[in-house]
Amino acid sequence: MLADPDTWPNQQPAPTDWRCRWRLFRNRLLADTKFQQWAARTPLVRRIASKKAVELHHLTAGFVYTQTLTAVVQSNLLAVLQGRIESTKSVAAMCGLTASAAHTLLTAAQALKLTEEVSRGFWMVGELGASVLGNPAVADMVKHHQVLYRDLADPLAILRHRDKTGLRDYWSYVPGGNNADDGHREYSQLMSSSLALISDHILETYPLSDYQSLIDVAGGTGNFARMVKKRHPDISATVLDLPEVVSEAKNQFPRSDIRFVATDMVRSPLPQDVELFSLVRVLHDHDDEPVVSLLTRLHAALKPGGHLLIAEPMAGTAGAEAIGDTYFGFYLWAMGSGRPRTANELKAMCLAAGFSGIREFSTPIPALTRVLVAEKAPARR
Repeated sequence: MLADPDTWPNQQPAPTDWRCRWRLFRNRLLADTKFQQWAARTPLVRRIASKKAVELHHLTAGFVYTQTLTAVVQSNLLAVLQGRIESTKSVAAMCGLTASAAHTLLTAAQALKLTEEVSRGFWMVGELGASVLGNPAVADMVKHHQVLYRDLADPLAILRHRDKTGLRDYWSYVPGGNNADDGHREYSQLMSSSLALISDHILETYPLSDYQSLIDVAGGTGNFARMVKKRHPDISATVLDLPEVVSEAKNQFPRSDIRFVATDMVRSPLPQDVELFSLVRVLHDHDDEPVVSLLTRLHAALKPGGHLLIAEPMAGTAGAEAIGDTYFGFYLWAMGSGRPRTANELKAMCLAAGFSGIREFSTPIPALTRVLVAEKAPARR
């Protein structure tokens, strides 16, 4: 359950383990130049060899792809093409580029399915471009990633010196960060845009119609709570977060029917006899020790039979392993706090905190968020 490798039991595979022996043989074969040449000209395996070569190129060129998306967002290209067809020259004029530069961007974006050339020199939004337009969180994340990419310019440096990253200073709640006051507004905007779709998935997966009250822990400016109120107007919703975030929320929503309470979830007293707590994209931002402490305190604050809803992207999600382990692994390392966890790790942490009856509910897109619900045992009769 702990991230420190020094605490892990010794589980070195036996030298006779056939799986390891096969993988060592496979790796020697794939690294052999003569085998690579044979595979490239042999009909039966040529297609596989070609696919592997493309996958390898994607790994080496991935940063160029992300920067192409960044250029699309910064140039406002998708908004220029939204709902219409434009010529290369017209796009160039509206995006402040030369015609040849616009052509380079448009063709690069087309390969990523962000744009589409419908006839020579005339363009419209592509399949993925339409999805970007329909999800404002993507553009907000692209803008935010400029901080992460500066850190990743020297990835070994941040692996060796986790306490010296720009991303650490971006988030107000990270220990040791130096976030300025104006950073809270950027934080609130990013959370607001990225939570809309995820909140829908959570509430489709686990409707709250059977509850009378909800306390959303570290709920920011109330984005999830507002989605809950929209679906269940009669539910009483309270948001706990840091004083500066609560102040921002009250300024943004002075007439909100959501109650905001300034609370440090790690140190401040928690409300007692609670029916339902929620943690939406909270636990993966924090290291193991504060997570276990928080879960224990939430368990104590729940009434018997009460529930804790946990929703976040998780490591080991089938088909999305690179999102959990690669993206969030490096992102949270650069942030200076937290790590991606598997559903089983989170279940084990909940059990250690005293919870029982921990269930996972299947979400529409597990890569974006998975949902666990843990119960505090009902009182004995």
